[in-house]
Amino acid sequence: MHGSALVLSGGGANGAYEVGVLKALFGGKSPTTGGSPLHATSIAATSIGTFNTAVLLSSYHRRRWDEAVAGLESVWIDRIAAPGRLSPNGVYRYRPNFLEWIDVAQFRFSPVQSARAFAGDANYIARDWASRMSGFVSGSGGLAERMAELVDISTFITPEPSEQLVQAAVTPQRIREAPVRVSVTATNWAKGTLKVFTNQDFTDADATAIVRASGALPGIFPPVTIGGELYVDGGVVLNTPLKPAIDAGCDELHVIYLDPEPGAVPLPKVANTIDTMSRYIVASFAATMRRDLEVAAKVNRSIRAGKAEAAHRPVTIHLYHPNQSMGGALGMLNFHRSRIISLIEAGYHDAVQHDCAKNGCINV
Repeated sequence: MHGSALVLSGGGANGAYEVGVLKALFGGKSPTTGGSPLHATSIAATSIGTFNTAVLLSSYHRRRWDEAVAGLESVWIDRIAAPGRLSPNGVYRYRPNFLEWIDVAQFRFSPVQSARAFAGDANYIARDWASRMSGFVSGSGGLAERMAELVDISTFITPEPSEQLVQAAVTPQRIREAPVRVSVTATNWAKGTLKVFTNQDFTDADATAIVRASGALPGIFPPVTIGGELYVDGGVVLNTPLKPAIDAGCDELHVIYLDPEPGAVPLPKVANTIDTMSRYIVASFAATMRRDLEVAAKVNRSIRAGKAEAAHRPVTIHLYHPNQSMGGALGMLNFHRSRIISLIEAGYHDAVQHDCAKNGCINV
């Protein structure tokens, strides 16, 4: 055996499900580890999986993985989750956030801060729209092209809370010195290529940017600059990074991905754009996952038949994922505390009750 790897995919708020699975694996409660705590030698992750990896390793101390997972769970419940419908979450806020003005309790608690935030948001939007209108008037493109440049949802969403969260919850030195090999991904926005960051890339100067870039969902959050290059969500190119884990020399993979099978998501009675795009993304990710799993299964079959190349080795892949709809694109942005807690519980339950045959795991 060359070791076990964790593979953590992207999925926004649904990343709380990964926390539950990690609780079961590192707590020795899953049948996939024989009832013993998982001993991981490598972690490959993207998007929210990168955040979970960074916080997990920042909380790791004195070989206590159970305490590291507890620290990660605390960050999700106490720092990320929004306690009420009108309460801000720890990842993003709307610009301007009229909900804060509707929430009388929040406004009374910090009226000056709310007023300053509103003024700052208004100033940002005014400058952004002035720049866009200037481009619309003086641009050389066609009318349709110039009108398209006027629309950008990210103008009305600010990731400032997530930057503060990552700075507070991530300790770069612990990631650099972690007892596991780290491979986290982001997408080079200009080139459309995948970039893999490893332990030593998490310098004090770049660690926050790497975590934020890996989860910068295009159209929602702006690209993040690292080393003079713009990066966005690693899930754009590879949402479930199996290859980095296999390249790390691991022959047992514990893969947590956050999309159910497309057939488990019912079609809506009335078609709508958001649901259509969500289903498109789920189907695309599922197709990529099936293709990668089939390659692994084919290699295993060739090895058993004595027909595989010498460089190939058998790989066991355990799969953990939700079996019901996660709310599509809107679910990825739903950080309500009750939902976060239920997702953690669901991940833990699914890992404890894991059934390899039912989940389609690849065994040697």
